[in-house]
Amino acid sequence: ESHNFLQPIIGAILEQRSIRTIYHSQSRNATTEREIDPYYLIPRDQRFYLIGYCHVKRAIRTFRMSRFQQVEVTDSSFDKSGFNIRSYLKHTWSINRGNKYIRFKVRFSPEVARYIKEEELFVHPRMSDEQDGSLLFEVTVNNANEFMKWILQYGPNAEILEPLSARAELQLQLEQWVGLYQ
Repeated sequence: ESHNFLQPIIGAILEQRSIRTIYHSQSRNATTEREIDPYYLIPRDQRFYLIGYCHVKRAIRTFRMSRFQQVEVTDSSFDKSGFNIRSYLKHTWSINRGNKYIRFKVRFSPEVARYIKEEELFVHPRMSDEQDGSLLFEVTVNNANEFMKWILQYGPNAEILEPLSARAELQLQLEQWVGLYQ
């Protein structure tokens, strides 16, 4: 049964109260008890993520709400100490921050160009219309994997021009898919 901790976490954010939680980390397949100062709740891809200071890791971390197994609002208050969400998420494509900046240049076909222009993004890409109706899209992100997943939804209507390593990676992936379906 899935628990819904949205209401107590929103309350903790508004009152600037720490939470004590049992959290399951998918990447390590481990469950830990944590104390978190909840700063911001971010909706992404039909999920909620909590950004806050983790007392166990002694750092700002991102937590997926569906991985909380227990949440208790404590009496301990906190101060965000000048934490700036825009700075924290700068160059972040979706929710997962990386630590290596990668510049992408993508050409979108005329069939999807208008949809790309209306996307609501954290980052601010440079977009230029081409004479044939296609769209040249340039952006620097700090997590190539999230960006590549987004690109894949546009199939052959999106051509990665740069970096060449991303083109090669996508070509290898497509060859593996073709092999799978032959």
